[in-house]
Amino acid sequence: MRSVSQYLFLLAAVSFSALANPTPSDPEILIDIGDAPFNLSTDFNVIQPDGTTQLLPFDFHNDTGGIVTSLTFNTTINKNLTDTSAFNCPADPGYFFFCKVNYDGPSGALQYQFFGVGPPEGDENFALSGDTEFGEHEGIPIGGDFQIELQGWTVGPDTASLYTSLPEFDNTFTATPEPSQLVLLAVASLLLVSIAGIIRRREKRKEESIPTA
Repeated sequence: MRSVSQYLFLLAAVSFSALANPTPSDPEILIDIGDAPFNLSTDFNVIQPDGTTQLLPFDFHNDTGGIVTSLTFNTTINKNLTDTSAFNCPADPGYFFFCKVNYDGPSGALQYQFFGVGPPEGDENFALSGDTEFGEHEGIPIGGDFQIELQGWTVGPDTASLYTSLPEFDNTFTATPEPSQLVLLAVASLLLVSIAGIIRRREKRKEESIPTA
């Protein structure tokens, strides 16, 4: 487990560097640990660029009751671009193994996908373990806080070739129950099947015991 202080220091260093050097950067979506003013289940679409801020953070709390195993961001930019190398992924998505940028030239559809997690280790509930899971590629833990940062999504001469108006994001996520919840669901299902079988057998015996005329 990596300490929270390490990542807070990293975030502070990145923010200080951006203030010291305001050179426009390529559009990117970053993930880090956060401080949760927004609930993931209801507020995920608040992640929108404002057109002027180079580094725009959004902090979330995973209130879904499940481990977040993927994040997807969809928007539309200029059509038929021949060079989309400006749209980047972080080298290490932290909570996930992979980040992928998909672009469809005819429609201008642009998609960022964060996905791919390892098998759970049983400590994916932040309230119980205190483990942020960042850097462990096991998804965003139940009750965990995280941050999405839009970097370089500004409107001006530097981005005019990529989009002429401010892009609007449509954001989605997937969350799966923690392993203990899956076990409970499986046990409950087996119990229901067993009870149904017992009831059927009793009904059958009652029918067999009724004398025929």
